[in-house]
Amino acid sequence: MSNSDQKLAIGIDVGGTTIKGVLADTRGTVITSSEAVATPQTGADDVVSAVVRLARTLREASVDAPVGVCVPGIIDEERGIGIFSANLGWKDAPLGEKLSEALGSFVPLGHDVRSGALAEALWGVRRPSCLYVAVGTGIASGVVINSRLAPAPPWAGEIGQVPVPHPDRPYEVVPVEQVASASGIARRAIEAGIVPEGSGAREVEELALSSSENARKAREILETSMSLLGGILATVCHQVGSLPVVLGGGLCKGGSLVYDPLRKGLESGCTVMPAPALLSAALGSSSQALGAAALAFQSHGIEVES
Repeated sequence: MSNSDQKLAIGIDVGGTTIKGVLADTRGTVITSSEAVATPQTGADDVVSAVVRLARTLREASVDAPVGVCVPGIIDEERGIGIFSANLGWKDAPLGEKLSEALGSFVPLGHDVRSGALAEALWGVRRPSCLYVAVGTGIASGVVINSRLAPAPPWAGEIGQVPVPHPDRPYEVVPVEQVASASGIARRAIEAGIVPEGSGAREVEELALSSSENARKAREILETSMSLLGGILATVCHQVGSLPVVLGGGLCKGGSLVYDPLRKGLESGCTVMPAPALLSAALGSSSQALGAAALAFQSHGIEVES
């Protein structure tokens, strides 16, 4: 089948440091992708201009392809407004309107994590209903029901902000992402003096698997962090139901030292409700751009295949 016969859409993922895009078909196959460009740090208008240039480049391969865009921060998806992004310097920015005007057709604006959730449900783990949890520098989530994102107001899914006792300082209450995100795990290990400054969660896991005298402390950090997160996810599941939990973000590449305590915390928190399945995300770093493409398909009434 030639590109002219295919239904194609463009998905653009605006990250904190780079912007990347894909041209994909309704099966989630990437037809072509763009080179990543630096994300402007000078406000919404410059970000919009960069996105429009990238979208026009991708449209050279499919002139009529609808475009979807996902961004970080606090988003009003229904109105297409970037409510706040500290890193990218906007507040109450009408991103959807500006993008739609510049590109000549409606451009849905999505939250980056929720867009990743949609792509995973459709084309990654292929579960039409799931709770997707991205664990990287922070922690956020998105719910997909019957292959569509559950409608969500701004601030929805910011489960990394749920307060918990700090595992190392129980008298101190902190957002769970400060201790259970990939960066939070690394920070705990750095503060404990068992890994050098600049280390990440991967180094903590490698240390935990080693024969070093610090391996036990590294295992303790991973276990307590993941158990805390599992308990929070159990609380979320009591609200949304026993949906499969899909772990995304950098931490999804972890092994049993990540998944075993996470699963145990999840199961312990599910007192009556059956504990949900715990799955690892499959799409990697392309999930958010693919999710933006899925939003473009769905917002233009084009059926996607899963």
